[in-house]
Amino acid sequence: MMDRVGPVATILALALATAMAGPRGPGVTAKPSGRTLSDPDAMPLELPVDFSRPERQQMTAEPANAGSEYFEAAVRGEAWAQTKLGKIYVTTNDPERQQRGVELLRQAGAQNDAEAIYLLAGLSAEGVGVEQSDVEAFQQMKRAAELGFAEAHFALGTMYFEGTGTTQDQGEALASFRRAAESGSKEGMFAAGDLMLSQPDPEMRAEGLALVNRAIESGHIWATLVLATAYGRGSNGLPKDEAKAEALLRPPAERGDADCQMVLASLYKFGDMFADRRDEAQLWLQRAADQGQPKALEILRWEAK
Repeated sequence: MMDRVGPVATILALALATAMAGPRGPGVTAKPSGRTLSDPDAMPLELPVDFSRPERQQMTAEPANAGSEYFEAAVRGEAWAQTKLGKIYVTTNDPERQQRGVELLRQAGAQNDAEAIYLLAGLSAEGVGVEQSDVEAFQQMKRAAELGFAEAHFALGTMYFEGTGTTQDQGEALASFRRAAESGSKEGMFAAGDLMLSQPDPEMRAEGLALVNRAIESGHIWATLVLATAYGRGSNGLPKDEAKAEALLRPPAERGDADCQMVLASLYKFGDMFADRRDEAQLWLQRAADQGQPKALEILRWEAK
């Protein structure tokens, strides 16, 4: 279970509105006809899962003249303005402005501005404008979470889970993910739910399933893919139920999600209950490929040989 979370730096980079890590969709491989989803490697979604799939809400870009709106307030020492201006400066390519941004965030952080401390944690994790330090990033993220910054709970959980800047601790990770879920974070719902589904206690597993379903209802596509895969395979302690897998995958696939289209194609191609729908698999595979889904393209190239 301990390899389910993607690199914490990817998560923290989102706090800085950077694009340092590209999206990573599910790994899929072509399967010979005749395989079913009951086979351990038949479903094309490659597990364990990656919590870093970019579902998190990224910061809205500030207008070009936004800095002037906050400058005077920042000079007066108002923490909110220092954070706003610092955020703008650290995301530029100008080293001098980056350093000024770090200074502003530190000034705001000294006033216990939780968002500023959260952003400083991201800077420390990435080594942007400061010396790279996972330990410093963890300490800052923990402080931001203690001050109640909602986004910090999910990132802190990931750091505990991976042992980034601290000792790996699945219990602390789950506690942080649950706090994120309580704040309404769909990423927290999914992360906590997926961890709880791996536990032997039936009550905890039931709560975990409920949290994953809440994440799906909130629009978390990766949770949809993971739960559909578990139902399609009959894995992760869940009974095999291809009808539930289809019900999860079909709506987002029809809305155009390429990853769901790819996994739905596999379900129709190899699912035990879909023998009369094999031709429809090719339709969904093509739709995924038309959107550039890497594994769908790979399979079509493989089939064309």
